[in-house]
Amino acid sequence: MSGLGKTVWLLLLLMPLAVSAKIRLPKTVVRAWSFTDEVQLPDSQKVDSSFLNFPMRNVQYDCSPLNHTNGSLVSPSQSALYFQRTQKTDFLFGNAYDIYTITSRDVRFCNTTTPYSNISYKRGFTTYHEEHDLGFDFTGNINKRLNLGTVMNYLDDAGHYKNQSGKTFNGSVFGSYDGKNYTLYGAFTFNQMSNFENGGLMNPADLQNKNMETEDMPVRLVGMSGYRYLSGYLNHHYSITAMTADSVEVPVMTFRHVFETSDATKRYIEKDTTQTFYENKYNEGRLGSDTAAALTINNTLSVTFEEAFNRHLRFGITAWARDEVQRHANIEPREKWSNNVFVGGAIHKKKGNYIRYQVDGEVCVLGRKLGEFAVNGKVGLGFKIGEDSLTVDARGFVRNETPDYFLQHYYSTHYKWDNDFKKLYRYRVGGEVAYPMRWFVPRLSVWYETVQNMIYFAGLGGPQQMDKAVSVVAADLTANITTPWVNLDNRVVYQYSSSSAVPLPSVTLYHNLYYHGSWFRKAMDAQLGVDLSYNTFYYAPYLNAALGQFAVQDEMQVGNYPRMNVYASFYVRLIHLRFFAQYQHFNASFMNRKYYSMPYYPTNPGVFRAGLAFHFYN
Repeated sequence: MSGLGKTVWLLLLLMPLAVSAKIRLPKTVVRAWSFTDEVQLPDSQKVDSSFLNFPMRNVQYDCSPLNHTNGSLVSPSQSALYFQRTQKTDFLFGNAYDIYTITSRDVRFCNTTTPYSNISYKRGFTTYHEEHDLGFDFTGNINKRLNLGTVMNYLDDAGHYKNQSGKTFNGSVFGSYDGKNYTLYGAFTFNQMSNFENGGLMNPADLQNKNMETEDMPVRLVGMSGYRYLSGYLNHHYSITAMTADSVEVPVMTFRHVFETSDATKRYIEKDTTQTFYENKYNEGRLGSDTAAALTINNTLSVTFEEAFNRHLRFGITAWARDEVQRHANIEPREKWSNNVFVGGAIHKKKGNYIRYQVDGEVCVLGRKLGEFAVNGKVGLGFKIGEDSLTVDARGFVRNETPDYFLQHYYSTHYKWDNDFKKLYRYRVGGEVAYPMRWFVPRLSVWYETVQNMIYFAGLGGPQQMDKAVSVVAADLTANITTPWVNLDNRVVYQYSSSSAVPLPSVTLYHNLYYHGSWFRKAMDAQLGVDLSYNTFYYAPYLNAALGQFAVQDEMQVGNYPRMNVYASFYVRLIHLRFFAQYQHFNASFMNRKYYSMPYYPTNPGVFRAGLAFHFYN
């Protein structure tokens, strides 16, 4: 066991000694919210402290049950489920690192009656291939109005194959002040990630050789990628209040200023410049070191006519103007500054027991993105049917998007291009219906999207733009069966793509069969089970390491292989302790070794993992 592992395990195991069973803690209430869209109004968030499925929770699984990765826990990643893909930043080379990136939209601002903290540690115990996952959260109120907090995460995975290790460190520092008329939210986020690039196995048949260790299998490439993302966020507003007919003081009009800035940098390095993996070589003098960076500064001024004051027309109206300054840097002196001005507005109803909705839109009226626009809509309904509640959530958007600057202009060791791509036109509509009952919890979501002028990467080449429209349809059904002893979680996802430029598995399955019960007079909760994931054959994309992009290929199909885990998870209520043991991918030892995440990139073989987490409420 490494020094880090011994230290962390010792600290965590000693923590219960500091907790007395006789201490009666005050009641803890934690309220959380975040700012998730351009309207910059807070949306309520849940604080998840459930111990169920704790062994499966990690940064990749939380993003999607099926991902394209290099096999490591720290890897460029893309969800194989189209409608779970994200684009957190306006930076082409940051998309592959979205799941590890904390932006200002991911920060949860809190208000607590008692300080709250959580520390967790998970570890993979394979010799010479250790995996460490350490997390820490803290938030607490200094007084009734002022809250401060921080989040920190550290991941370190040695990898099972050559040149596959990676690590990431990210987090945020945040605070809020909730005054009578003036309110302020502020946050700073930091993200640092690095991973080795191996291009996958040189000979995929090596995976079938049971006498060959994974670290001895030759790989196609020796390189390294690094990604850094920093952001700052300030959202403050002043509200004019008035008395209602019921003598309740409510906000009437709110004036808001939002400042956002982000600085993203992506690097790709090849120390051995004699490699012939890529066809072209430019810039020989740079020793295979490529850098691209994007700085973005946004200032938004808005005014909101609040919904709480209007008793007859229960909705609010917001209008705003946003100034965006960007700097894109590739290889000096190739540095480009641009300025874009947007105007927008929204109608929204965020309060109510039965219906909530929002329609918003903005358009660029000046700058490089002139003519870009986005119109978004969402509505949520909830009502009782018998003793249970039916909820319906529908969303959609229409967008005309300017291609990323680096899709138009880029220069590196192996690639250079100057394109004149058209704007992308995207239309998406879909929604979810859920009707949770006591023993059966069904949930169905259906989505449809059409993209005109889609841009994609193919093989080891550069970006290409399509003339024809591409359509994607998906149906996602979750049907969980609950009994007093045995539970079965089921998820089935069907996807259809009209073009090979968007390769998707037709069917993706996830099943989790487990026992859940309370032991020792409800002092401890237990979950014991086995879970399985599976997807059909498809031409999964290939990771172009030099560009950090997932590229279309038609050489190798992956899938048609079940991946199974067995686990035991426990929760000690008195000291708020969660812990688990898991044997991950145990079927690798007796099944045909065709477990690939992407062409040439196998997933990890069987790994024993364990972890624990403490929650503190004082």
